[in-house]
Amino acid sequence: MTRLDHARATAVLMALAAGATTALPAQIPLGGGMGAQTGVTFEQWRFGCCSAATPETSVRQASEWTVPITADVSLGRVSIDAYAAWMRGEVTLRGPDQPTYHLDGVTDTYLRAGVHLAGDALLLTVGANVPTGKTTLDGGELNVLDVVGAPALRYQTPVLGTGWGGTTGLVYTARAGEWSWGFGASYEYRGQYSPAQAAALGLGTGDFDLRPGQAIRVSVGSDGLVGQSAMTMSLASTFYTQDRVALSAGGTPPEPLTLGPMFTAQWQLRAAAGAFRELSVYAFDRYRMSYHRDGQTVAGTNGNELEFGTTGRIPMGRSLGFVASLRGRYHTGLSIDASLPTAGIVAAGGDVGFAWDAGRFELRPTVGGEFGRLDTGLSRFDVHKLEAALTISAH
Repeated sequence: MTRLDHARATAVLMALAAGATTALPAQIPLGGGMGAQTGVTFEQWRFGCCSAATPETSVRQASEWTVPITADVSLGRVSIDAYAAWMRGEVTLRGPDQPTYHLDGVTDTYLRAGVHLAGDALLLTVGANVPTGKTTLDGGELNVLDVVGAPALRYQTPVLGTGWGGTTGLVYTARAGEWSWGFGASYEYRGQYSPAQAAALGLGTGDFDLRPGQAIRVSVGSDGLVGQSAMTMSLASTFYTQDRVALSAGGTPPEPLTLGPMFTAQWQLRAAAGAFRELSVYAFDRYRMSYHRDGQTVAGTNGNELEFGTTGRIPMGRSLGFVASLRGRYHTGLSIDASLPTAGIVAAGGDVGFAWDAGRFELRPTVGGEFGRLDTGLSRFDVHKLEAALTISAH
């Protein structure tokens, strides 16, 4: 089996085994080579009335600036990558004086390493979440977190810090005919504090000790040729242990809860068609089952997220290309609560831009947006998004 065959199967599974999702597009998958990427992204959602019980407490608009930095290096059979970012979020309400809240700072730093073993048939992965991001938030910052951390809005940087954490996994690759296959399993250790999870539990930033449950992930993926095109498919399941909360000031803590299993399916077809140098069609679906508290199923805590779309690049010269993407998505949200963090959305949008190859560097400016309808359970209203980004890649 050639290294290229293993690289295909490894690329299918790396994001799964390390716990990454489409929510972290800047992370460079392990698999060889050297490179770095940075840039700046601006995202702004505008909300129709009303996201809360009254117009005065509803969100008028929410914006975020993100400057991500990724790096990837290969040293023989070892590959290492890293991800960190700086972000600034701003949320403005509809009140008479339009109060505005801010949240800014650096995120946690995620480090990951992969080691090829047994003639490249096995890939051992180890990752660590280093708590360089802020985890002690005041009331205004929690208000921003409620919005930019809402899964339906899918901001590039939903939180700054989640505390210490780590993953370790093993990926086995094999070839069957024209297809490369990968089978992976990983274990994720989640540290003692996660502000996003604390907010979801209604804990705020008070005197408590949150010990999130751990996660076990299993996955299978394949990559092969379909005519003149290449197709990638993968399935993954994640299972969680109990979350526990202790109150530092005494009293009766909340009952332990266990997040429901999560199932993810991804599909992508990469084709060479007509004037396109690159053309791909993709679909992504993630379903989370209900979670349990004190052994009982909690109603309204299951949900599904579906996205599909296409991306392409048309050459405009030797070093310049026009890039574009279209996407649609449907997020059911969670009916347990009538707020933005558990809201659902139906949305469609896209991006256009240019890719300029300048030797070892690529510059990619893009602009785009989305139009959709958000459903908090309390109300349904139109939302629209404006986004702009400049990405600089070195390879």
